[in-house]
Formats: sequence, structure tokens, C-alpha cells
Amino acid sequence: LLTELLSVRQPGTRVAGVEVVSIKRCGEGIASTADRMTLDLTYAENPHGVPARLLLKTMLASPRAPAEMFATEVRFYDEIRPTIEVETPACFGTGFDPDSGQFGLLLEDLAERGARFADATQVVSVDEVRSLLQQLARLHAAFWESPRFDGDLAWVATPHAGGMSALLGPIGHDLIADQLARHPFKVDLLAPLGVGFEELWATLVDARSVLDLAPVTLLHGDTHVGNTYLLPEGGGLLDWQLQVRGCWAHDVVYLLSTALDTEQRRAHGRRLVADYVGELGRLGVATPPDADEAWEWCRRAVVWGLVVGWLICPPANYGMDITVANIERMVAAVGDLDALAAVAEGPPR
Repeated sequence: LLTELLSVRQPGTRVAGVEVVSIKRCGEGIASTADRMTLDLTYAENPHGVPARLLLKTMLASPRAPAEMFATEVRFYDEIRPTIEVETPACFGTGFDPDSGQFGLLLEDLAERGARFADATQVVSVDEVRSLLQQLARLHAAFWESPRFDGDLAWVATPHAGGMSALLGPIGHDLIADQLARHPFKVDLLAPLGVGFEELWATLVDARSVLDLAPVTLLHGDTHVGNTYLLPEGGGLLDWQLQVRGCWAHDVVYLLSTALDTEQRRAHGRRLVADYVGELGRLGVATPPDADEAWEWCRRAVVWGLVVGWLICPPANYGMDITVANIERMVAAVGDLDALAAVAEGPPR
């Protein structure tokens, strides 16, 4: 199987043996939807110099998440990853079975480059967040209002249709309501906002319509800090299962709100957004938003990260500490940015 997967991209590669070094299962605080196996391979033939150690991202049992998520990530690594200059894992082979929803990604082991994997319970510096925003700017600039969304990238989901959007549209409200009923601590964490779930959901629906008026680009789609990694020379992006096309602010404000503690975000958030906008201009975006307009778009985009990002997420996926930390940070961000009022005002003027 490994020979079959690897030889598509690296013809002539033949695997002679494999050793499973370690296994990390979803629900162990590492990831919420897939398992990860570290493999040491020996090769009978390796003309392209594929690394001996690889990471296999897959499901070791029947998939516990919608197949659309896995199909999206496989297509990202097959069709988009080879064309972009963004720090994200190198991929050596992919597979997806639409009948079962099972998938596999053979990725570089980022530990070999000294990567650190942060979460919302850890300290991430302002400079590290700035480096992650630079990667987002590279991604966004490369697809800013791209005509490819009417061509070879027409398959990429929007916030309204395709991929996980098609599934969450009809059932998202009920899934989150069920989570709140099962886990009352989430309701308690919302108390500082002074509003309940129904008002947040209504704001999210309105926000989608407002954000439709912003320039469209390719988004990572799920940029909480746990989907990033930090290298000595900067940051990178992991887990492309919720990739969509839409408003750039979705990615930017979700990263800011989960990667920085609340006081850091309050002190440095606007400057970091301004730096991101400046990076867009340096990368060739002809008419990026100015810093003030960019901040206003972030105010309108922040609700998603709370409602769909973390209220919907079962605590077992990442553990209580990480779940609580993310909800607390997102609640603070939604409140600080007065997001409900911003969405009610419509698009920035």
C-alpha cells in the first residue's frame, strides 16, 4: 500500500519494510478528527529521496467525521499544495476512498525540523503570531479574487455550499444546541457576553451574508492555534479539512483570538492586522483593505470561531483544558470587538 501511494508522486519508489514508531489517536488532545502514525520506512528503491520517517494521517477505525473533511484535505494536498509557497507540511502520497470515507496522507514528520505544536493553554509570542499571519498573507494573496474559483477551483466550498458547509447549514444549529445541553460549562462560559446561543447563532447567519461582500480568497478555514506549528524560523499551517473560499478576515481573526492570550490580543491585535494588510500589498494584492477597514472586517468575522469553532467541538476531542481556554479567549474576543453590533451594522463603510 505504501509503495502504491508513494509511487504516484515519486515513480519507481518501492517500500521494503515499515515500522510503526508511534500512534496518536484523535481525542487524545492532538487532533479532533484523525489519527496520526509515525512510520519508519526502508526502501528497496528510493530514486527521489523520500524521507525514511513519515507521518501517516488516517483513521485507524471507521471514520468518525464526515468524509467531506477528508476529501477536502486530500484535494488540497493533491491540487493546491504543489502550487503555493506557504509553510505547510510536504506531502509524499495521498489516498481517499469515497465509498468508506477512509483516507490517508503521507506527510513529512515536522518533528524532524524541530517543530513545536502549540495550543491555547501555552504561551505563543507576538512575533510567532506575526509569522503565522505572514503565511496566511501568502496564501490569501496568491488567490485574491482569483478567476480560478470559476475554473479548476470551482470545487472549493464556500461558507454556504459544498464541503462541510453543505452539512453544517441544515444541522449546525442543532449540533451546537446538543453540545450546550450536554456540557453546561459551555453555557456558563458565554455569560460575559450577556447573550445566549440563539442570538449568537442569528448573528453568525447574518455575518455570513455580510462577509460575502468582502474580496474572496482561498482560506485555510480553521486557523485556531492548534492547527499551526512553530519552527525556529517561523510558523506554519496544519489540517486543511475545512478549507473554503471567502473573506480573509475569517482566518486572521480566528488565529489572533486563539493564539494570543486576551491581554496580548488587546495590546497587539490591531497592529498585527495592520502588518498582515501591509504584507498583502507587498505580495502584490492591488487593492488590499486599509488597516481600519481590515479591523472592521475582523469584527464581523470573529463570531464563527466561537460558535462553529468551539461551541460545536466535544470536550473529549481536545480535552477540557484546551476546550475551556479556547472558548474563554473567543468569548473575550467577541466581546472586545463588539461583534454583534458590528454585524448588525452591515459591511464596513
